[in-house]
Amino acid sequence: MPELSPENRIAVTVDRSLCIGSGDCVDTAPDVFQLDDEDKAVVVDPDGAPVDDIIAAAGNCPVSAIFVVGEEGDLYP
Repeated sequence: MPELSPENRIAVTVDRSLCIGSGDCVDTAPDVFQLDDEDKAVVVDPDGAPVDDIIAAAGNCPVSAIFVVGEEGDLYP
C-alpha cells in the first residue's frame, strides 16, 4: 500500500507515460498538480485541496493518467 498523505489520507500518482500535459488537473487543483519541465503533471501536494476536488481533477484528465488511492483502496479510477 502506498504511503498516504497526512491530512487527506490519500496517495495521488500520475502515470507519466500516459500524461499528455493538457493541464486540466492543474486548472482544477493548482495547489495539488503542476506541469514540470517536460509538460507532464506532477503531484506537488496531495493535501493541497479537498479530496473531492482531487478526484474531480483526476476525472478531468483526458487520458486517465491520474490515480487516487485512499485508506479503503482505489478512489479513482
